[in-house]
Amino acid sequence: MTSITSAGAIQSAQLGISRGLSALDRDAATVASASTGIQPARELTTALIDASQQKLNVEASAKALSIANEAISDAMGRLVDTRA
Repeated sequence: MTSITSAGAIQSAQLGISRGLSALDRDAATVASASTGIQPARELTTALIDASQQKLNVEASAKALSIANEAISDAMGRLVDTRA
């Protein structure tokens, strides 16, 4: 992976983390404000399922960020070795 594509991967991963955390905040607010009844129970269930999915999305984006950071670090190391 080149450093240009790694930089794009880092931006995509950061965006994925940001969007996932925002969605988790929204889901948390839904859960916190849920009241009783059938419709609120559906909203609560939907929010809990979505929160679980968002958690996985954030974890995947964090892993992608880690991989991209490693690729950039490796590329920088090779560049230093080449110039030395």
